[in-house]
Amino acid sequence: MTKNNLWSDNRGLSIVEALAALLILTLGIIPSFLIVLLGNSLSASVINNLIASNLAQEGIEVTRSIRDSNWMSNTSFDSSLADGTYRVVWNSTALLPESGNPVLKRDANGLYNYTTGIDTSFVRKIIITKIDPTGCNCELKIVSEISWAEKKNTRTISVESHLFNWR
Repeated sequence: MTKNNLWSDNRGLSIVEALAALLILTLGIIPSFLIVLLGNSLSASVINNLIASNLAQEGIEVTRSIRDSNWMSNTSFDSSLADGTYRVVWNSTALLPESGNPVLKRDANGLYNYTTGIDTSFVRKIIITKIDPTGCNCELKIVSEISWAEKKNTRTISVESHLFNWR
């Protein structure tokens, strides 16, 4: 065989070979693409869970701070901490009555509040219940509840704490 005959017999890829190559390439790319999409979706969910749990804990801490301020001013530990549902922000010195589940806003400094900034999907409620209100009135059950919409569902994280009049 001469050199010219060798090259003339090479006709290129057939359609079957091209389809087989395309199938192998597709089977490699689609799962990788789906893994990336799932990873992005899960990371957004993890971020929302983290923000919500920190906002819930912040609600408990603000309520505890109000209790401590009552002690410092020599008033009853549960003064201004009556049974009910309230809202608070990071720098609250008193509980705000809940009014229609307003969403928290995030300002330019990254702080969550109800007045300025961009609306978020987070709603915070502080629920105070006096334990044994006819007895010693020495225990408050505080529940800080954060809810938000995620993927057509409403998610909720609750943190519970009990405050005592141990002073």
